Amino acid sequence: MAKLVLTMTMSLDGFFSGPDGELDWMTRAADPEFSRDNVAFFDHIDRGFIGYPTASGMLPYWMNVASDPQAPADQPALAEALNNLRPILISRREEPVPWPNAELLIARDDEQLADAVRKEKAKPGKASVSPAASALPRPSSASGWSTSTSSPCTPSGSVVGRRVFTGKTGLELIDAKAYQSGVTRARYRETAGGRQS
Repeated sequence: MAKLVLTMTMSLDGFFSGPDGELDWMTRAADPEFSRDNVAFFDHIDRGFIGYPTASGMLPYWMNVASDPQAPADQPALAEALNNLRPILISRREEPVPWPNAELLIARDDEQLADAVRKEKAKPGKASVSPAASALPRPSSASGWSTSTSSPCTPSGSVVGRRVFTGKTGLELIDAKAYQSGVTRARYRETAGGRQS
């Protein structure tokens, strides 16, 4: 059975975006070691859940980076790793899927999404990753699918915004690593109690 990993960059106080989706709080400083570890992380992943409208911006961006000679030095290797994933696009309705190797997963409610995630986990392969908590089922539907969380935490705070976790979440720390840029990556596994609403 494949693992499912939630990877989400967040601020020190637990936000993954501003109230209107702003990402300007993220650390932009070059960090070669962090970049290498990101590429190594995706070596253990072969598919990724991503929701709309995030997919319509993220997928073309990394496809362009892979062929852009002007891209920052640390980004082409990460782009190659991300572009090797099979994208599973999550939506509540039909959406265009113009990207190679991508498939659309229509889930009209959280129960359908949780069931689809469990079925994907049962397939052979490496691990599945989701770069967004919003692409995954809410706690009431999620029991039995979550395996671990990888969270790069940037050295900044956000007074208001959208949180990664909105309810009590039982997590056990696996390991943590600090980087020169100030980013800290922490890996957790979900405890027996799981998430509660």
